[in-house]
Amino acid sequence: MKVWELEKEYESLISFVKTGREGKKRDVRRSVAKIKEEVMLRGDGALRDFSKAWDRWDKDFPIKLSADEIGRAASRVPRADVAILKGMIKNVTSYHKGQKPKKRIYKSEGLRVVEEHVPVENAMVYVPGGTASYPSSLIMGAVPAQIAGVKRICVASPGRNGMINDHVAAAAKLLGIGDIYRIGGAQAVYAFAYGTQSVPKVDMIVGPGNAYVEEAKRDVYGTVGIDMLAGPSELVILCADASLPRLMALDLFSQAEHDELASVGIFSPSLAHLNDVKQAMEGLLETAARKETIRKAIEANSYLVHYTELGRAVEAINVIAPEHMELIGEEACLPSILYPGVIYVGPYTPVAMGDYYIGTNHVLPTAGAGRFSAGLSVDRFTKRKVVVKINRKFIQKYGDRAERLARVEGLPAHGDAIKARKELEQ
Repeated sequence: MKVWELEKEYESLISFVKTGREGKKRDVRRSVAKIKEEVMLRGDGALRDFSKAWDRWDKDFPIKLSADEIGRAASRVPRADVAILKGMIKNVTSYHKGQKPKKRIYKSEGLRVVEEHVPVENAMVYVPGGTASYPSSLIMGAVPAQIAGVKRICVASPGRNGMINDHVAAAAKLLGIGDIYRIGGAQAVYAFAYGTQSVPKVDMIVGPGNAYVEEAKRDVYGTVGIDMLAGPSELVILCADASLPRLMALDLFSQAEHDELASVGIFSPSLAHLNDVKQAMEGLLETAARKETIRKAIEANSYLVHYTELGRAVEAINVIAPEHMELIGEEACLPSILYPGVIYVGPYTPVAMGDYYIGTNHVLPTAGAGRFSAGLSVDRFTKRKVVVKINRKFIQKYGDRAERLARVEGLPAHGDAIKARKELEQ
């Protein structure tokens, strides 16, 4: 793990982070194109073949789970865990309720505009399940959709050995969702974007996934809506008071264990602190349950950064725009930190709590997309509906100007349409 000297190696650090991101995208693009071709050509047959190859199906399972299967899976979850899922749903619901957009009416002389938000009719929530299972991601995707008023919510999650994860089934049951499909990866994105014999076409696809899922979502945008490009996990820690090296190492591991393509970094004003963090990581790695995933992520995509000017560190983090950021110390710099997907402040606020129980959404922009987008929210499942009415007085006041602009732009039919309104009898 290299220690970067920020003031001397600023451009090289930014290039390291961005090049890693672009390299990942290039590596998966060709594979995803082949997956798309197969799904478009063979539909369910392609989905089953991919599931046999990657999810170890030993027979042709129905792609959609039956209500009985969901019920049996959910019944295997201990009561204590069901209570924990209920608590998470409660907290996520409580936070997201306040995001529901309000109706707006704008009035001016002779003009009335009504602006309101209407939900999409149906959406697919993607729940990762390759190397781990994520009932939390189902909750994070489905709750804001339900608050928005989406009529039909489908869930797609890889069915390992043809089986859905019990906790994912339990979360779906608690949320009242019965449309669960045991497919994952880029093939699930394409299936729901275009429809197959068993999979309905939806209007919106949301949820985090690996680089293949991200690339497929990028490709289908425009055919369907997407929440954002939410690929492999990212975390940057700005530890301005150079403390708690073991906790910092644990937090870096908490994101590195998601995926070997995950990217984690820490900024500190102390070289000794960075070395302490590095040693803590090396010590913890030997006993980590997901050791190999963490090791690969750390070796390929981690960075330890020494800085002497806090402002320069903040500038670099704004350019990187990581999915998650932790700030330990120097909270006065918060107004200058603009683009991480979410910022967790103080030693008692690890990313892991945000993943589960704070209530804020953990489906967040990655790969620098935080510079122009935000995390999943209720309004992402809606579109603005705008209704406009003007009267004769408005036409008489502004019609000549609008007609003139139409003719300046070389659009005479526009001008004629406006002129005809001015000539209408009262």
